[in-house]
Formats: sequence, C-alpha cells, structure tokens
Amino acid sequence: MERKYEIVIESTCDLNAELREKYGVYKDYIRGFIYMPGGEEIKADAEWENYSPKKFFSIVRKKVGDVKTAFANYAEFSRVIEPILKEGKDAIIVTISSGISGTANAFRNFTDIILEDYPERKIAVIDSLKYASGSGLLAIYGAKNKDKGLSFEDNVKWLNENRFRLHEMGPMDDLRFLAKNGRIAAGKAFFGQLAGVQPVADFTIDGKNMPLGTVRGDKAVNKFCLEYVKQTIENPEDQIIVICHSEREERAKLFKKQLEKEIKAKEILIIHVGESCGPNIGPGLCVYFYLGKALTKQREFENQLYASIKETL
Repeated sequence: MERKYEIVIESTCDLNAELREKYGVYKDYIRGFIYMPGGEEIKADAEWENYSPKKFFSIVRKKVGDVKTAFANYAEFSRVIEPILKEGKDAIIVTISSGISGTANAFRNFTDIILEDYPERKIAVIDSLKYASGSGLLAIYGAKNKDKGLSFEDNVKWLNENRFRLHEMGPMDDLRFLAKNGRIAAGKAFFGQLAGVQPVADFTIDGKNMPLGTVRGDKAVNKFCLEYVKQTIENPEDQIIVICHSEREERAKLFKKQLEKEIKAKEILIIHVGESCGPNIGPGLCVYFYLGKALTKQREFENQLYASIKETL
C-alpha cells in the first residue's frame, strides 16, 4: 500500500501561502522565533503580517546584531506535524542548513519524541544545506516529485542527493552583516563598502555560505554572477530558478531580465528574504538559486571558475 505524505517547511524557507499552495507544499509551516530590540518575541511570519519587509529591514539595518532569531520549539513543531500524523500521513520536513543553524538536529530530536505516539508513521528531516529560498526551492522540488508519484523513500533519496547540486550565486552589498557573522573583518567591511567591493558566494558541501571572492562595481558583479550561473547550471529548460533578495527588488528584476536573455529557464521566481533569515543576512543580498553541477569537496572547481571569470571582467 502506497504511503501518503506531505512536504513541510519551516520559516527559514521563505515560501508564503501563495507559493505553498501553487507548488503543493503543505499549507502550514513550522515557525521559528524572532526577538526584536527591546525584547519583543514574535513568531516568524511568511505572510509579513507582523511587519512589512521595508519596516522589518529598516530595524535590522539600524540595529545591526540586535534582532535575534531562534528555531522552533517542540510545541511549535508538534502543532504542525501532529495533524499530519493523525491523518495517517508521513512527513518530509525541509530545513535550513545545519552548517549555519541547529534546526535540523533539533527537528530530528523532536521527531524521535513525537513518533513515540505514532510508531507506524515516518518523518524524514532533510537538511537542505542551504538557507532562505534556496531551502524553499528544494522543498518545491520535493513537492513536485510527490505530485509525480515518487514514493516517500525515493523522494527522501532524491532530495538528499540533489541538495549538493543546489547552487547560490550573487552579491551582498552591505558587508556589515558578513563582518558580524565573522565572514570578513570589520575593517574590510567598512573599506569594501567605500570602494564598492561586493563579495560573491556559493555554498560548501557542508552547507556553509562562503564568499569565493570579491568583485568591484555593480555592472561587473552582475556580469560575473550571470556568467557563473551559465557555466554551472544544468538543464535550465526544466528548472525553476529563484532570485532571492533582501530589499533589493530592482536588482532582482534586473537579474531576472538578464537571465531571461541568456537562459531559457522553465520558470523564474523572485522571493524576498523572510524574517527568520533576514536578521542574519541583512539588507543588500541578491542571489540566484538553481540546480547545477555538483559542488566539489574543496570548492576546487568553484574557485577556479571564480578566477577565470574575474579575469574577463
């Protein structure tokens, strides 16, 4: 007998109700916590009913490091997952990278607890090894696989294998948040912004978002990112590509326009970074998420590609 299951996300995945419904991701999602300056605690909200993106990121910008985040507790986890189990269904939960958050490990512990009451059911926690709408894109593919009839086990296998093919490429133009998170020195962040230098990043195989290097000037950065995508993407005509941004809507639209000229993707989505990842990313991000060549262990290929493209700028 075929087992029925749902694809579930948590709030870092940045898929709002419209996108969840469109792609067949489970209607509810597991919400992490946001701690605003002054101590206010709120649940992360994919629909932006707490704050507008503009207001939220204005607070993040003014109070660098003072807006804190935490993953969901067991009560919130069970609020979403238990109704699925009660319906006689299993669950595949897609989370933010374990390289930058404890969410995946916590959810695995929560899974052990809740399955004590539902021993006949199955829950798989997929560590996306990505963040924001990169994790959301992996969940979308999981939902599409489910709609095609892929079994629970085969879908888990597909997601675990293809997360290593999921790339990020794009710039961060406000370097203070990278400095706060220890990615670059504070002095470099200050002088880098003065000089118009922007880091461009892809992921490591253990799920860390690390700059490959820097590029100077918006036009050069945009050209670099597009070329990087072109040389790493596979079968774009079958793909959904996500352009993820934090308060950089105009740049995201430009990225989409450039991509449409060069690559005939099946679909291109623009998604705003949400409340769970926003305080750690800050304003200024604009990146592509897409499936391509498998990431190399020491980033040998990615580093070589960075160097070769930069020489052409």
